[in-house]
Formats: sequence, C-alpha cells, structure tokens
Amino acid sequence: MEGFNFTNASQDNISDHDNIYFILPGMKVMTCIIISIGFSLIPVAIYAVCSLVRKNHVAPIYVINLLISDLIQLCCLIIWVAEEGGSIIYEIGSSLYDVGLMASVGFMVCVALERYLVIARPLWYSFKRAIKTPVLSSVCQSCPL
Repeated sequence: MEGFNFTNASQDNISDHDNIYFILPGMKVMTCIIISIGFSLIPVAIYAVCSLVRKNHVAPIYVINLLISDLIQLCCLIIWVAEEGGSIIYEIGSSLYDVGLMASVGFMVCVALERYLVIARPLWYSFKRAIKTPVLSSVCQSCPL
C-alpha cells in the first residue's frame, strides 16, 4: 500500500478541465465514418417515423425530436473534427452539443414516460392523449433556458 499515492494522480494527465471536448488525431477517421453513416440513416429514420404520426399516435413525435437532437450532435461532431480547440466556432459547437445532449436525454425520458403510461394506465392514457400535448412539451423542452 505504500506505493499508491492518490493525491496528484489525475492532475498530471489532465491540466485543463475546461477543454474536455477533443478528438484524438487517430479518432478522426472513425468520427468521419460515424458522421457519414449517421447523416445517411437519420433522415431515413425521421421519414419512416413521420409516416407513423396519426391522430391517436403521439409517441412518434418524441422519437422524431430525439432523432433531430441526434442530428444536432452530429453537426457538432463535424465542427469538432474541422476546427481547432480554442476557436470561437469550436466553443459554440461544444455548447450546442451540450444542448443537443440534454434535449436527447429529455426526449428519451418522454418516450419512456409514454411507454409507462400505456402499460400502467391504459384507459387514462387512451382518453387523455392528444397531439398538441407532445408538440407543446417538445417545443418547451427544445428551447434552452
């Protein structure tokens, strides 16, 4: 136990905690592959889910918004690959990525809540669901404070 010193173990490796968004040079190829696959498949998924939206189906609205927040995150990945670490565009992309990530988590919670209500309260859910409720909650959730 005398060989372990936990006091400065992490301070030697990472000196700047503000710059946590970076892509290693070897990872740029993998990131470009992820971006190209994402930009080709997410619009197809959005179109497929849009065809499911009907008068009584409100869950696809949350899924569409979840896919749009994924597109925002992919756009930020393009900024991270193309820009230098200290530029203003890089910082804006980092902030936009955080907003997209929080929106993504929020829409996943909305999808989980919809699924819970379908299972736990089917009669209440069948009478209370309207298309304007998820649209209003999606707009309110998408606007950052």
